[in-house]
Amino acid sequence: MARLLAAQGCHLALGARRLDRVQGLAEELAQAHGVQTFAGQVDTRETASVNTFVAAAAAALGGLHVLVANAGLASGTYKLWETPDEDLEAMMRTNIEGVVKTIRAGLPHVRKAGWGHVFFIGSLAGHQSYEGGSVYCASKMGLRAMAHSLRLELNGEQIRVTEVDPGMAETEFSSVRLKDDAKAEAVYKGVNPLTAHDVAECVRWCLALPDHVNIDEMLIKPVDQAAPHKLHRRV
Repeated sequence: MARLLAAQGCHLALGARRLDRVQGLAEELAQAHGVQTFAGQVDTRETASVNTFVAAAAAALGGLHVLVANAGLASGTYKLWETPDEDLEAMMRTNIEGVVKTIRAGLPHVRKAGWGHVFFIGSLAGHQSYEGGSVYCASKMGLRAMAHSLRLELNGEQIRVTEVDPGMAETEFSSVRLKDDAKAEAVYKGVNPLTAHDVAECVRWCLALPDHVNIDEMLIKPVDQAAPHKLHRRV
Protein backbone atom coordinates (compact mmCIF):
# COMPACT_ATOMS: atom_id res chain seq x y z
CA MET A 1 0.00 0.00 0.00
CA ALA A 2 2.78 2.40 0.91
CA ARG A 3 4.53 1.88 -2.43
CA LEU A 4 1.37 2.29 -4.47
CA LEU A 5 0.12 5.36 -2.61
CA ALA A 6 3.53 7.06 -2.65
CA ALA A 7 3.50 6.67 -6.43
CA GLN A 8 0.19 8.57 -6.40
CA GLY A 9 1.82 11.44 -4.49
CA CYS A 10 0.48 10.63 -1.02
CA HIS A 11 2.49 11.65 2.03
CA LEU A 12 2.84 8.70 4.39
CA ALA A 13 3.17 7.82 8.05
CA LEU A 14 4.29 4.21 8.41
CA GLY A 15 4.07 2.37 11.72
CA ALA A 16 5.05 -1.17 12.67
CA ARG A 17 6.61 -3.17 15.48
CA ARG A 18 9.64 -3.79 13.28
CA LEU A 19 10.94 -0.26 12.98
CA ASP A 20 13.81 -1.11 10.63
CA ARG A 21 11.38 -2.23 7.94
CA VAL A 22 9.27 0.91 7.87
CA GLN A 23 12.27 3.23 8.24
CA GLY A 24 13.94 1.75 5.20
CA LEU A 25 10.71 1.86 3.22
CA ALA A 26 9.96 5.45 4.22
CA GLU A 27 13.41 6.60 3.12
CA GLU A 28 13.13 4.71 -0.17
CA LEU A 29 9.72 6.16 -1.02
CA ALA A 30 10.63 9.72 -0.07
CA GLN A 31 13.63 9.57 -2.36
CA ALA A 32 11.85 7.82 -5.23
CA HIS A 33 8.65 9.89 -5.29
CA GLY A 34 9.48 13.13 -3.51
CA VAL A 35 6.77 12.60 -0.90
CA GLN A 36 6.99 13.40 2.78
CA THR A 37 7.28 10.31 4.96
CA PHE A 38 7.38 9.50 8.66
CA ALA A 39 8.29 6.15 10.18
CA GLY A 40 7.74 5.12 13.77
CA GLN A 41 7.59 2.05 15.96
CA VAL A 42 4.14 1.13 17.21
CA ASP A 43 2.50 -1.82 18.91
CA THR A 44 -1.21 -1.41 18.19
CA ARG A 45 -2.10 -3.50 21.24
CA GLU A 46 -0.65 -0.87 23.58
CA THR A 47 -2.62 2.35 24.03
CA ALA A 48 0.39 4.52 24.93
CA SER A 49 2.35 3.24 21.94
CA VAL A 50 -0.51 3.99 19.53
CA ASN A 51 -1.17 7.45 20.95
CA THR A 52 2.50 8.38 20.79
CA PHE A 53 2.88 7.18 17.22
CA VAL A 54 -0.27 8.88 15.92
CA ALA A 55 0.57 12.20 17.59
CA ALA A 56 4.09 12.12 16.12
CA ALA A 57 2.77 11.16 12.68
CA ALA A 58 0.21 13.96 12.65
CA ALA A 59 2.83 16.48 13.74
CA ALA A 60 5.33 15.29 11.11
CA LEU A 61 2.83 15.42 8.24
CA GLY A 62 0.86 18.44 9.41
CA GLY A 63 -2.35 16.42 9.86
CA LEU A 64 -3.99 13.16 8.82
CA HIS A 65 -6.64 12.39 6.21
CA VAL A 66 -6.47 8.61 5.75
CA LEU A 67 -6.20 5.84 8.33
CA VAL A 68 -5.43 2.24 7.35
CA ALA A 69 -5.86 -0.28 10.17
CA ASN A 70 -3.79 -3.04 8.62
CA ALA A 71 -2.25 -4.96 11.53
CA GLY A 72 -3.74 -8.44 11.79
CA LEU A 73 -2.81 -11.84 13.10
CA ALA A 74 -3.82 -15.50 12.94
CA SER A 75 -2.02 -17.77 15.36
CA GLY A 76 -2.33 -21.53 14.99
CA THR A 77 -5.06 -23.74 13.55
CA TYR A 78 -6.51 -24.95 16.83
CA LYS A 79 -9.97 -26.28 17.44
CA LEU A 80 -11.85 -23.94 19.74
CA TRP A 81 -11.26 -25.99 22.89
CA GLU A 82 -7.56 -26.40 22.14
CA THR A 83 -6.72 -22.70 21.77
CA PRO A 84 -3.97 -21.64 24.22
CA ASP A 85 -4.45 -18.39 26.12
CA GLU A 86 -1.34 -16.93 24.48
CA ASP A 87 -2.78 -17.34 20.97
CA LEU A 88 -6.30 -16.34 22.00
CA GLU A 89 -5.13 -13.11 23.58
CA ALA A 90 -2.70 -12.25 20.78
CA MET A 91 -5.40 -12.52 18.12
CA MET A 92 -8.08 -10.63 20.02
CA ARG A 93 -5.72 -7.90 21.18
CA THR A 94 -4.28 -7.37 17.71
CA ASN A 95 -7.37 -7.83 15.54
CA ILE A 96 -9.91 -6.10 17.78
CA GLU A 97 -8.24 -3.97 20.44
CA GLY A 98 -5.51 -2.76 18.11
CA VAL A 99 -8.01 -1.50 15.56
CA VAL A 100 -10.06 0.34 18.18
CA LYS A 101 -6.95 2.01 19.58
CA THR A 102 -5.64 2.97 16.15
CA ILE A 103 -8.89 4.57 15.01
CA ARG A 104 -9.60 6.14 18.38
CA ALA A 105 -6.23 7.90 18.26
CA GLY A 106 -6.33 8.86 14.58
CA LEU A 107 -9.91 9.93 14.06
CA PRO A 108 -9.66 13.31 15.84
CA HIS A 109 -6.94 14.32 13.38
CA VAL A 110 -9.06 13.22 10.41
CA ARG A 111 -12.02 15.17 11.75
CA LYS A 112 -9.85 18.24 12.23
CA ALA A 113 -8.72 17.95 8.59
CA GLY A 114 -12.34 18.17 7.48
CA TRP A 115 -12.42 15.12 5.22
CA GLY A 116 -10.90 11.67 5.16
CA HIS A 117 -11.11 7.93 4.73
CA VAL A 118 -10.82 5.08 7.24
CA PHE A 119 -9.87 1.61 5.99
CA PHE A 120 -10.33 -1.63 7.89
CA ILE A 121 -8.26 -4.47 6.41
CA GLY A 122 -10.29 -7.54 7.29
CA SER A 123 -10.56 -11.03 5.86
CA LEU A 124 -12.73 -13.52 4.07
CA ALA A 125 -12.77 -15.15 7.52
CA GLY A 126 -15.04 -12.31 8.62
CA HIS A 127 -17.69 -13.64 6.21
CA GLN A 128 -17.29 -17.42 6.45
CA SER A 129 -16.05 -19.56 9.33
CA TYR A 130 -13.87 -22.61 8.90
CA GLU A 131 -12.48 -25.39 11.05
CA GLY A 132 -9.31 -24.52 12.88
CA GLY A 133 -10.01 -20.80 12.70
CA SER A 134 -12.67 -20.18 15.31
CA VAL A 135 -10.98 -17.38 17.24
CA TYR A 136 -9.48 -15.76 14.15
CA CYS A 137 -12.84 -15.85 12.36
CA ALA A 138 -14.55 -14.40 15.43
CA SER A 139 -12.06 -11.54 15.53
CA LYS A 140 -12.57 -10.74 11.85
CA MET A 141 -16.35 -10.89 12.18
CA GLY A 142 -15.95 -8.46 15.06
CA LEU A 143 -13.90 -6.23 12.78
CA ARG A 144 -16.78 -6.15 10.29
CA ALA A 145 -19.14 -5.13 13.07
CA MET A 146 -16.84 -2.27 14.04
CA ALA A 147 -16.54 -1.07 10.45
CA HIS A 148 -20.30 -1.13 9.99
CA SER A 149 -20.85 0.71 13.28
CA LEU A 150 -18.29 3.39 12.48
CA ARG A 151 -19.92 3.95 9.10
CA LEU A 152 -23.18 4.71 10.90
CA GLU A 153 -21.55 6.81 13.59
CA LEU A 154 -19.75 9.03 11.06
CA ASN A 155 -22.79 9.56 8.85
CA GLY A 156 -23.11 13.28 8.21
CA GLU A 157 -19.36 13.87 8.24
CA GLN A 158 -17.19 13.89 5.11
CA ILE A 159 -15.30 10.76 6.19
CA ARG A 160 -15.55 7.58 4.17
CA VAL A 161 -15.33 4.14 5.79
CA THR A 162 -14.31 1.05 3.83
CA GLU A 163 -13.65 -2.53 4.83
CA VAL A 164 -11.35 -4.48 2.49
CA ASP A 165 -11.60 -8.24 3.04
CA PRO A 166 -9.06 -10.39 1.16
CA GLY A 167 -9.19 -14.14 0.81
CA MET A 168 -6.00 -16.13 0.20
CA ALA A 169 -3.11 -13.69 -0.20
CA GLU A 170 0.52 -14.76 -0.27
CA THR A 171 2.26 -12.63 2.36
CA GLU A 172 3.94 -13.50 5.68
CA PHE A 173 0.50 -14.38 7.06
CA SER A 174 0.80 -18.17 6.83
CA SER A 175 4.41 -18.23 8.00
CA VAL A 176 3.41 -16.37 11.14
CA ARG A 177 0.31 -18.46 11.66
CA LEU A 178 1.94 -21.86 11.17
CA LYS A 179 5.40 -20.92 12.48
CA ASP A 180 6.85 -23.06 9.70
CA ASP A 181 7.92 -21.74 6.29
CA ALA A 182 7.61 -25.14 4.60
CA LYS A 183 4.03 -25.55 5.80
CA ALA A 184 3.28 -21.99 4.75
CA GLU A 185 4.51 -22.65 1.23
CA ALA A 186 2.25 -25.70 1.03
CA VAL A 187 -0.78 -23.50 1.71
CA TYR A 188 -0.30 -21.79 -1.66
CA LYS A 189 0.88 -24.81 -3.63
CA GLY A 190 -0.94 -25.15 -6.95
CA VAL A 191 -2.95 -21.98 -6.35
CA ASN A 192 -2.60 -18.52 -7.87
CA PRO A 193 -3.25 -16.41 -4.76
CA LEU A 194 -3.77 -12.71 -4.31
CA THR A 195 -0.69 -10.56 -3.76
CA ALA A 196 -0.20 -7.64 -1.40
CA HIS A 197 -0.24 -5.40 -4.50
CA ASP A 198 -3.71 -6.68 -5.43
CA VAL A 199 -5.10 -5.65 -2.05
CA ALA A 200 -3.27 -2.33 -2.18
CA GLU A 201 -4.83 -1.61 -5.57
CA CYS A 202 -8.28 -1.97 -4.02
CA VAL A 203 -7.37 0.64 -1.40
CA ARG A 204 -5.95 2.96 -4.06
CA TRP A 205 -9.11 2.62 -6.18
CA CYS A 206 -11.42 3.41 -3.26
CA LEU A 207 -9.38 6.51 -2.43
CA ALA A 208 -9.46 7.69 -6.04
CA LEU A 209 -13.25 7.65 -6.33
CA PRO A 210 -15.21 10.93 -6.21
CA ASP A 211 -15.60 12.22 -2.66
CA HIS A 212 -19.32 11.47 -2.52
CA VAL A 213 -18.79 7.76 -3.30
CA ASN A 214 -18.25 5.33 -0.40
CA ILE A 215 -17.41 1.67 -0.93
CA ASP A 216 -18.62 0.14 2.31
CA GLU A 217 -17.19 -3.32 1.82
CA MET A 218 -14.97 -5.18 -0.67
CA LEU A 219 -14.64 -8.97 -0.59
CA ILE A 220 -11.68 -10.05 -2.74
CA LYS A 221 -10.70 -13.63 -3.56
CA PRO A 222 -8.40 -15.21 -6.12
CA VAL A 223 -10.26 -16.98 -8.90
CA ASP A 224 -8.94 -20.28 -7.52
CA GLN A 225 -10.70 -19.72 -4.20
CA ALA A 226 -14.48 -19.98 -4.11
CA ALA A 227 -14.66 -20.22 -0.29
CA PRO A 228 -12.23 -20.78 2.61
CA HIS A 229 -12.62 -24.54 2.16
CA LYS A 230 -13.11 -24.56 -1.64
CA LEU A 231 -9.85 -24.24 -3.60
CA HIS A 232 -8.78 -25.27 -7.06
CA ARG A 233 -5.22 -26.59 -6.94
CA ARG A 234 -3.21 -27.36 -10.03
CA VAL A 235 -1.17 -30.56 -9.71
